[in-house]
Amino acid sequence: MTHVFIKRSSITLLFTGALVAGFVAASAYASGGETTGRYFVHSNSIVLKAIAGARWNFDDGFTADLTRGQLQSLKRVTDAFNVEVEPVAQYSILVTDGSEKISSKPSRGGGSLTRTAVPSDQTPWGIEKVYNDSSITSTNGGAGVDVAVLDTGVNKNHLDLARRVAQCKDFSGKPATKDGSCNDGNGHGTHVAGTILADGSTDGLGVYGVAPEAKLYAYKVCGNSGFCWSDDIATAIRHAADQGAEVISMSLGSDAESPLVRDAITYATGKGTLIVAAAGNDGPTDGSIDYPGANVNVVAVGAIDSSEQVASWSSRGINDGDYVAEEREVEFGAPGVAVESTWNDGTYRLLSGTSMATPHVSGLAAKLWQGSAAATRDYLHSRARDIWTIGDDTATGFGLPTL
Repeated sequence: MTHVFIKRSSITLLFTGALVAGFVAASAYASGGETTGRYFVHSNSIVLKAIAGARWNFDDGFTADLTRGQLQSLKRVTDAFNVEVEPVAQYSILVTDGSEKISSKPSRGGGSLTRTAVPSDQTPWGIEKVYNDSSITSTNGGAGVDVAVLDTGVNKNHLDLARRVAQCKDFSGKPATKDGSCNDGNGHGTHVAGTILADGSTDGLGVYGVAPEAKLYAYKVCGNSGFCWSDDIATAIRHAADQGAEVISMSLGSDAESPLVRDAITYATGKGTLIVAAAGNDGPTDGSIDYPGANVNVVAVGAIDSSEQVASWSSRGINDGDYVAEEREVEFGAPGVAVESTWNDGTYRLLSGTSMATPHVSGLAAKLWQGSAAATRDYLHSRARDIWTIGDDTATGFGLPTL
């Protein structure tokens, strides 16, 4: 998988007849080939965009899916036109293997909606934990706050989510589009969304998330396999910020940071958006934290179980104990083991991973929104208590934030 950069010094050459002819010939040669990967062309040449088939446009270039023949043709002109080829990075969802378990049971009936299943617990242990109340039977809060979930999509017809969906867009399709579809063929995104803002449905029989009065921007950035291209993620981050989302939640990660995602995070936080992301499932070694959670502008969340023990697989940061959120540091620990939430077939499932821990903090940020991202982040710090070792530790940072 390779990714195309064309240096600015070569832009004028891109309009020469020889280059145009070469790429036209390459496109014809490769028209029936299979796409081999995604590439970034560091140029805003309208000629290259037309020939390569631009997917997303960025300030310093565009991305494109190219066939083997097109890639080979690009390499043939590398020397003449100073073209570099590099990969567009991929991310993946952060759920642990083998953790799925169907937790639904037959409906008890009641209410006016057709229901195929009810949760085993309407306020799962993680919700009770962040609410600091084991006896709650429902939740509230989040009104006026928009939360963008960048994931595998969302079942917008799930009874517990249907009233929460304000936007439903697909950034992962081919060709790229921002249409009204956010179909979740994986289930992961629906699960994450439920923990943030499931509202129990109109029949009162469903599951409750942390902030059931918040609105959902369901942005599909990952395919049904759980893999996600960084340019799709970056475009969705920017779009969410432009749409006024107060919170962006990303239960996905990679060992390395994509410049496209990094720049999009800078853009979104500059517009006042709070970004929360998973720390990763590569623990227990210190420094195993994933990006984008490792980015200093992102709230990174590790996973704990119902006994408030850190999951062995939860990624660690390089926290230095100074209670200042810095690059490659875990900021919070939150419920991430055997978490029950909504599933894409209208039922409920138990999943584990820092993917499941992240939405607890995203939902709490929506419920406790303080008028700005910075004030909300600081307030969450003030609401956290130590749960692993004393101080700003590498597994849970400031601790578990609660009401």
